[in-house]
Amino acid sequence: MLKLYVHPFSTPALTAEMTAHAVGAKFEKQVVDLQAGEQRSEAYLAINPKGKVPALVDGDDVIVESLTIQRYLARRQGSDLLPDDILGQAKVEAWMDFAAQHVRAPMARIQFNRMVAPMLGQPVDENSIKVGEHLLAQNLPVIDAQLAESEFLTGNRLSLGDITTLVALDPAEALKVDLSSFSYLTRWRQALRERDFYQNVHTHFGAELGL
Repeated sequence: MLKLYVHPFSTPALTAEMTAHAVGAKFEKQVVDLQAGEQRSEAYLAINPKGKVPALVDGDDVIVESLTIQRYLARRQGSDLLPDDILGQAKVEAWMDFAAQHVRAPMARIQFNRMVAPMLGQPVDENSIKVGEHLLAQNLPVIDAQLAESEFLTGNRLSLGDITTLVALDPAEALKVDLSSFSYLTRWRQALRERDFYQNVHTHFGAELGL
């Protein structure tokens, strides 16, 4: 059986976990205690020398990096969340990359400073928060405009691009990031959060830790 190493505050890890559910993969979930530094332990570094989550173990093989894990799981399970044709794949992967680089990355700035830094007793960088908010203000309208044209990001079928984008936005409420002005994105997000692949992980971001 597959073994997936995750943490509920890690959006890359949540992306891999929700993808595993969405493609119907059977897996054992292993939570890595990031607060305790388990990701730097000898045991975990033997699995992923990068000391990051997620990591996916399939027999004797280890796959790391969330987008790679998504593609691996979809291909392993024969899921249509990643199309067979190269043009279809390119369209899906373009949204995966956009979400990771232009939504997840600025959201991570806000998450670190509004959530992680206070937990660690580190100073909050308000400028970094402003940069993150500015980037989201630039990039979220792109997603909203696409969803005004189609039910999902690449047309009328759910794809890995939707899952990557959904999870990149998952901490919004916990971080006080207001998405209400993006009506098409909000409707799409609400619908996807009701699906089993999301509900099998949690009801909302941080639910596992009582947020």
